[in-house]
Amino acid sequence: MIKIFDKYTNKDLKKFRDIVIKEFYNKNKKFDNDLSNLHKVINKKEVNNFRLHVFQKINKLNWQKMLLNIASNEIFNLLGQDLLVQTKLNLSIQMPNDETSLLPIHSDSWSADSPFQINLWIPLTNAFGTNSMFIKDKKLSISVFKKIGSKQKINLSKIKILKNDFIKMNFGQILIFNPILLHGNVKNNTNSTRISLNVRIKSMFSPEPSTRNSDRKYGAYYKTLNVSENTELALQSLKTGFLD
Repeated sequence: MIKIFDKYTNKDLKKFRDIVIKEFYNKNKKFDNDLSNLHKVINKKEVNNFRLHVFQKINKLNWQKMLLNIASNEIFNLLGQDLLVQTKLNLSIQMPNDETSLLPIHSDSWSADSPFQINLWIPLTNAFGTNSMFIKDKKLSISVFKKIGSKQKINLSKIKILKNDFIKMNFGQILIFNPILLHGNVKNNTNSTRISLNVRIKSMFSPEPSTRNSDRKYGAYYKTLNVSENTELALQSLKTGFLD
C-alpha cells in the first residue's frame, strides 16, 4: 500500500518547512532559504548535530495537531478516527554523497513496528532519484517475509534497487505506506539535499506487541493522537466500573 496525496496549499505543511529554514538561516546567514541547497552551507560532520537541534525544535510544537490538519482525511479513511502516533516526529536529512545517512533495505516490522500501522513520510524538499527513498512492491516484500519465516537464507544486499523504486515527490505532497514494504535509501548521487519528516500511526485497537517488544507499546513508543466521540463515550462508561 503506497499512496501519495497533494497538499500544496496546506499552511501547516509550509509551517514545518519554514521552521526548518529559519533554524538553518540562524546558523548561517549565507543560507539562501532553499533547503535543497543545505549542503552548500553545512558539512557532513555538522549535519547530524544540527539535525538533532531542529528535531528538538519541531517536537516542541503541537505537531500532532499540525499532522491532523495536513492529513486527517487520508489517515481516517485508512485507520479510522481512534489513533495512536509515535511519540516523536522524526527529521531526516540526506545530503549529496553523504554515506553516513544510509538505510539498508528493511521492513520496519522486523524491528517490532506494527504491521497494522502506516508510515507517514513528508518531504520538505523535492524528492527524486537517489536523494529520495526507495520502496519495493507488495509481492516482493511478502516473498521475502515468507522466505525468512521458513528459515531460508536470503541475502538482502542482492535485491536490486531499480530506478522506478525511488519515490518521486514534490514539496507539498505526502506519502503514506505500510511498514511491511521493504524500503530504505542509498547514497545521494544527486546535487540536491533531501529533508523529510516521518512518523508512524496506527489504530488504537490494533494488537499490542508481545512482551518481548514492550518498547513498542502504548505509553512507550506510541501516544494518543485522536479519539472519536463514540470511543470517548465508551471509555467513560468503562471508567464507571459498572461494566466490569
